[in-house]
Amino acid sequence: MPALFSMRHTGFGALAILSWGTLGALGALSASMPPHLVLTFCFAIAAAMGWTICRLTGRTPARLLTKHVALFSVLLSAYHLVYLEAFHHADPIPVSLINYLWPACLIVLGNLFFRLHSGWSGYLGAALGFIGVGVLVGKDGLVLQASEALGYGLAFVGAVLWALFSNLRRHEQFDAIASLTTICFGSSLLCGVWWVATDAHWPELSLRDIGVIIALGVGPAGGAFFLWDLGMRQGHAALLGILGYSAPVLSTLLMLGLGMGAPGWEIFVAIAFITLGGVVVQLGVKR
Repeated sequence: MPALFSMRHTGFGALAILSWGTLGALGALSASMPPHLVLTFCFAIAAAMGWTICRLTGRTPARLLTKHVALFSVLLSAYHLVYLEAFHHADPIPVSLINYLWPACLIVLGNLFFRLHSGWSGYLGAALGFIGVGVLVGKDGLVLQASEALGYGLAFVGAVLWALFSNLRRHEQFDAIASLTTICFGSSLLCGVWWVATDAHWPELSLRDIGVIIALGVGPAGGAFFLWDLGMRQGHAALLGILGYSAPVLSTLLMLGLGMGAPGWEIFVAIAFITLGGVVVQLGVKR
């Protein structure tokens, strides 16, 4: 039973990764709207989903004013804010691929500070992922516009923040659904306050904009949190770090299919290195 239990929760984490394959495309589509306003609604949708699950399963959402909820609300908000902001400064496919260094960051940070123990192959796989992104960013000889550099930097900061969030959540003892419901509610409040404090005008939202917000809230920027949290805390965390390397492939193919970029050799080389890094880690874990 323990093995089946772990496999089931690992499957939840894999579904979250599949959902995150749409995050790049949806994030690019949301670039016409203020990121903090988008996330206010996305996190509110996620909190409502969590509250519904709590009601149906007899759970009680965690208290809002605790240091754990505050920490994770800040990390969750910060990750999504810098990621969506990155789409305002650089091309969507490079931003998406750089952000998908989070599995590499997850393994490196996990090995160094969170007892993940993926072994030497974790570092080698992470290095291959970084090489792939280096090929992508350096396609023009590392001659970047200031806006591009900011966009790429924000995307990488997002990768580090999500890896930190995931590793910290992996060691939390609270019920995943109950705590995440309150964390999403706290994140919605934080983003809403940030919107009011910095840019409190109401933009004109088209039906497409509303659809993008709902899709983000139900999927990669909302509902997927619950799946990922269950996977990281009760599933095979190192294996999920490996499977995370498939997300950039799914994301890039979807974005190319939607006409959000032109296919080029550097994109496919970057994908190959990132995916190869995942294979190397997997071989090491098997041994």
